[in-house]
Amino acid sequence: MKKFNYLSIVFILLLLFVACEKEISDVQQPYQAELKAGNADKTKLTGFDEWGFNYTARLFDGYLINAMFGDPAFMYMPHYKDMVYKGEGVSFWEALVAKYPYFVNMMPAGLLDCKLMMKWNDALLSKEAVYPDTWVDSGAWIVFHYQMDDGEQKWTQVRTLVASKSTDILDGDFWYNADGDEIGKKSYYWPELIIVKVINNGDNPYIPFAMPDDYLSPNGAGVGNY
Repeated sequence: MKKFNYLSIVFILLLLFVACEKEISDVQQPYQAELKAGNADKTKLTGFDEWGFNYTARLFDGYLINAMFGDPAFMYMPHYKDMVYKGEGVSFWEALVAKYPYFVNMMPAGLLDCKLMMKWNDALLSKEAVYPDTWVDSGAWIVFHYQMDDGEQKWTQVRTLVASKSTDILDGDFWYNADGDEIGKKSYYWPELIIVKVINNGDNPYIPFAMPDDYLSPNGAGVGNY
């Protein structure tokens, strides 16, 4: 989403899954309201847009690469909302990197067909598709569910992140609360967010150099704990 190092963003949306499948299934179909007048770039705020975002329901469901095209975090980058991947394969990737060579620094070609589901709360990204100035002390959270099954790769990863508090302390790769208790791992892509749960299934070739290994916070992995 936002506040990441663009050249280190190998997998965003950072894309349900074990504990959060129920959360998504419980979401009611949003009513169709008028788009906000202040939405300058005409982002579709109700229902799913062509990239896979549903801001009213606070969901994303689609290809990982389309999250990178449609996420408002990228609105000032040339590729923003310029393309939509529909499973065309390697020819799409070749056309993409020919037009935007920097994209090879954002994700490897091997993740072109990676599927992603995301669920977040309003503190992380509003229904108006607007990010806050900071996530610290906001109570923001997001859950990613990556899924890859292209014949050669078959794996999933579920990752839960929560907003840090101003009283939390980062020491090396781990976060601790004011009492000194370990609460999570450092997120290299979103410095203000804390990884509290990672569940991997299958043989994920992107661990550990780009995606985190299994982890469960001793403080609890439920977003309500934070």
